[in-house]
Amino acid sequence: MAIWVIRARTLAACAALMLFTVGAGVYWHAERAQSAFSAWDSAHTLVLDAGHGGFDGGAIGASGTTEQHINLSVVKRTEALAGLFGIETALTRPDEQALDYQAGRAIRENKVADIKARERIAKEARDPVFLSVHLNKFEDGKYKGAQTFYSKNNPAGKPLAESLQRCLIDGLAPDNHRQAKQAVDTIYLMKKLDCPAVIVECGFLSNLEEEALLQREEYHKRLAVCIVSGYLQFLRGDMA
Repeated sequence: MAIWVIRARTLAACAALMLFTVGAGVYWHAERAQSAFSAWDSAHTLVLDAGHGGFDGGAIGASGTTEQHINLSVVKRTEALAGLFGIETALTRPDEQALDYQAGRAIRENKVADIKARERIAKEARDPVFLSVHLNKFEDGKYKGAQTFYSKNNPAGKPLAESLQRCLIDGLAPDNHRQAKQAVDTIYLMKKLDCPAVIVECGFLSNLEEEALLQREEYHKRLAVCIVSGYLQFLRGDMA
């Protein structure tokens, strides 16, 4: 299927297209922004994973912001924009519920069922590229900034994470000096999946300034633009 792939640093062009996918303008300065496109064919499925859900709300911010709702909002907007470019997508969690949840079952059992379901969805997708959206939290509120982590199981994971990290910095916070890092072995999906797999930590709920941004739907749209732009640049440069 044809995919229109944006050239380097084309966040502004992607943002303009968001007018049609989410119905609101999103824009910012992007260094050397261009609007030139080139054709691309890809059989890959972008598996978008909204972390947590249902009984598992994830991290909670100082003002009570819950991670799971933001994760899903970012994933839904990423799915919409990816579709505009003809990217085949699959969602692990399409709504606010946990996967394979059973009332009356122990929390631990439901958590295992949920993570196993996400693993199954990713493995059943056609030539998958797995991207999981989460939010960070730390006891010290001074830390902020989006950051990506990649699985060591597939060599394409690192360049994917690096491409996403560059776009997150360009589109959200040029003063963010965080770099893509290898995920720790204790993260189940990063350990079990053999496809290119990346976690995008969209920011810190423990930072009051960033928590306020993460509460805004406009910011979710900007995150989606960065994610899709990073993925498209990755396809052009690293999976050709």
